[in-house]
Amino acid sequence: MRPTPRLVLFAQLFAVTLLAFVLVQAAWAGPKLTVLHNFGAPGDGSGPFGPLALDGKGNLYGVTAIGGTGTCGDYGCGTVFELSPGANGTWGETILHNFAAGNDGALPWGSLVFDSARNLYGTLVGDNGLGGSGVFRLSHGPTGWGNALIYDDGAGPGLLVGRFGDLYGDIGPGQNEEGAIGELSPGPDGWNYTQLYSYCGQVGCPDGDGMPAPPIWDGKGNLWGTTTDGGTKAQNCTFGCGVIFAMTPNGDGTWTYHVAHRFAASAYDGQLPYGSLVMDAAGNFYGSTWLGGPYGHGTIFKFAHTDGQWMVEGTLALDSVGNLYGTAAGGTGSCAGFA
Repeated sequence: MRPTPRLVLFAQLFAVTLLAFVLVQAAWAGPKLTVLHNFGAPGDGSGPFGPLALDGKGNLYGVTAIGGTGTCGDYGCGTVFELSPGANGTWGETILHNFAAGNDGALPWGSLVFDSARNLYGTLVGDNGLGGSGVFRLSHGPTGWGNALIYDDGAGPGLLVGRFGDLYGDIGPGQNEEGAIGELSPGPDGWNYTQLYSYCGQVGCPDGDGMPAPPIWDGKGNLWGTTTDGGTKAQNCTFGCGVIFAMTPNGDGTWTYHVAHRFAASAYDGQLPYGSLVMDAAGNFYGSTWLGGPYGHGTIFKFAHTDGQWMVEGTLALDSVGNLYGTAAGGTGSCAGFA
């Protein structure tokens, strides 16, 4: 099994020991933290991983990396769960699937996505000896949700759904066994895999290596994303500090990979991007890095198109009414050695 993107699994599991939302009251009367569900009870999942998917009825869907009723060493094999709003502000959890390793898959990671038929898709990191690394589909039937492993040769965290139901992401081993950007297309005889780009075989590939989250579309049919590894090397990232990339379709089914930015390009640049990019109405991209910046503890960046060129700016994300948003992996409290 190919290695997982460096630091991403640790960073996300560390950050989401319980599921919570910050609900900001009108006129900024003060923040209110509401815990919707505490994981870890017997038979429940543990370690929610990745962003949540929202359906049209206000229900939330996600995965836990471990826990559940499956047997994967000393831990469960992970779950897919649904959280539904109830009366009096309460939320109820339903386990849609307990992974069982083998042909069923094991250890889900990343976000879930819906297709037009309301099937759920996600990715599995799997485990040596357990199998099941790849892409799964949960389909709702008269007796509940059924799981199918539709691709079993490796996948990074999360997927992007295309207009015709194709799935895009860090899928496949690549010709150098270092991973690839791939496409899965539904067909009459099952799912067909197409390798769009193979990461290079050298350690710290200058073109990037390993997406921490699925790519996104721009307004012109191109794919944009980041890699955690590869690119420029620095003291804190000897395997490369990551890149921003674009994939452009060529019209014949092939795609061309472009490096748009290599992190650690300056003393104040970020290092090791994680999470998905987001795009505003002007076509600028926003994201975050785990390390780098003036204090070495990460940045939130804006990747802006200025005077015919793309450049990274260390700014926060703005919403439509001018609020600023950001994240912090530390703070003033004590968190087992982290500050």
